Amino acid sequence: MNRVFFIVCIIIFGFISCQEDDPNESLLNSFISLETENDTIFTGQSTSIVATVDGKNVKFTWSATAGDLLGSGDTVTYVAPPCTPGKNTVSCKATGSNKSETKTLVITVF
Repeated sequence: MNRVFFIVCIIIFGFISCQEDDPNESLLNSFISLETENDTIFTGQSTSIVATVDGKNVKFTWSATAGDLLGSGDTVTYVAPPCTPGKNTVSCKATGSNKSETKTLVITVF
């Protein structure tokens, strides 16, 4: 009887351990970098910003102290405001089901 129970347990464990991962699972291992093409631009100009993460199905939330952000996902375009020169901070929050991380960069607008 113990032998049958042991064999059944091994078979059940084998089926459980062979289940595939959920393809919609969101996992953030690390937020590697936040980089821009140009960290100095003139009013009305734009520059591309790229967030690099290690993970899958990561959600990105972008914000800027001044100017506009166009696009979504891991790459956006920052458009400097036409009448507000100065140092503007751009933030990106990367979120997985396990954690969130935020990085910022400063773009100087003349």
